[in-house]
Amino acid sequence: MNISPPQLLNPDVYVSGDVTIDPGATLAPGVILQAAADGQLRIAAGVCIGRGVIIQVYQGILEIETGVVLGSGVLILGAGTLGENACIGSETTILESSIASQQVVAAGSLIGDRSRVLEPQQVSPPVQSAPEPAIMSPWFEEPAPVLDWVSPTSVPEITPVLDEIPAQPSDIPPSPAEPETVVPSNPEKSEETALVPQSPASSELSSGPLPPVIYGKEHLSHLLDTLLPHRKAFNQSQS
Repeated sequence: MNISPPQLLNPDVYVSGDVTIDPGATLAPGVILQAAADGQLRIAAGVCIGRGVIIQVYQGILEIETGVVLGSGVLILGAGTLGENACIGSETTILESSIASQQVVAAGSLIGDRSRVLEPQQVSPPVQSAPEPAIMSPWFEEPAPVLDWVSPTSVPEITPVLDEIPAQPSDIPPSPAEPETVVPSNPEKSEETALVPQSPASSELSSGPLPPVIYGKEHLSHLLDTLLPHRKAFNQSQS
């Protein structure tokens, strides 16, 4: 926030009371220097006082040391000390306080106001409220727990080793041959067959090889006779 400097009603410098000013000090127009009956003001060499500065001393001594710079519109009330090369910003108010050497005070500051005592705030720890129970939605599905898959340790299979014992011929007893038993299906027919003597011709026919059977020969011959009727006449003449 920018504050406009005060307007000067009187461009002259006003000095009142026990005020001592070194010839090396510089005073701007509109400066007011006043010391009460029980107060003294001492301004050293090299002090620069801006326009519109008001200094009023009571009940003590105010010393402004060498090299102090006072900006325009500064107000100083009461006793104290402004250290060497201190810089006071414009429109600053100092109430019965001292400024250390080479200290810089920002413009528009208020120093020494004892009427405003700020008590330290007691910060109480935050009240921990009990956690509210969670409201379960009817459409909420609890996720399935994720289980870490632990692969079982592979156990090597143990295969028992059996020593093969060779079989000896003398140790294996020979198995007796079972007689083959022929059961006739029809005992009467078998007796008749045994009583009827077989002729030599039938025995020769049964023992000889049978001619091969050609399936479909008769049908093939009938088809050829139908397609080739002259073939039938030719076969009859041959026979």
